[in-house]
Amino acid sequence: MCQRLVAANYIAQPQDAAQQDDAQRIALRQLSTEFVQRLARVAQVQIKQVAAQGDQALAEVHSGRVDLIIGIEQSVEQDTQLDYLLPAYTQLRYGLWVRSGEHRTLKQWPELLGVRGTRVVPPQRLIDFDLQAQLLNWPVRTAAAVPLAVDQVLAGEADYIVAQEQIMRTYLHKHDLQRRFELMEQPVAVEGLYMAISKDSACNSPALRARLSKALSSLSSQ
Repeated sequence: MCQRLVAANYIAQPQDAAQQDDAQRIALRQLSTEFVQRLARVAQVQIKQVAAQGDQALAEVHSGRVDLIIGIEQSVEQDTQLDYLLPAYTQLRYGLWVRSGEHRTLKQWPELLGVRGTRVVPPQRLIDFDLQAQLLNWPVRTAAAVPLAVDQVLAGEADYIVAQEQIMRTYLHKHDLQRRFELMEQPVAVEGLYMAISKDSACNSPALRARLSKALSSLSSQ
């Protein structure tokens, strides 16, 4: 009989918190950890979170020694050893920011021919955008972090920034730059992060999956 679920966070702890991508991972790990605690209360199940992370966490879940993995993407080629729980517990939106009052004719990001861009998003997050940029030969450079990308746009070295929306909003608010930038309406990408349960878990049952999904739906609508 299953008494308790064991969960591991797929999102790895960053090695260098000074890097922008690491700052995002810190926030995502904290969000995931707190969400699991709320899920346990709403679903009325015991969930223990363990230290395994990244590929180690995935290996532990594949083995059945860990029941749940948190923060995994639902790709086209889904992991056949996992049962994904719906809906996604959070969404990451990647947006395109321009200087306020400029590029008024741009209604959506596929109209970027000849406009210089800078990005602070890892390539694997923006597959469609990168394909479009390659096909149409858009001039897009990569910045290590949001502050550098913002400086490039304000200095006129680039015309737009592609960044994770919450990180960008937080930076602009902190440095009183909200009026200097506008976010285009169409997101560049939207990525769901999911929880999944191992098919080899002793706890995995249709009843448990339904219970967890019901709790996920309740929490996601709040």
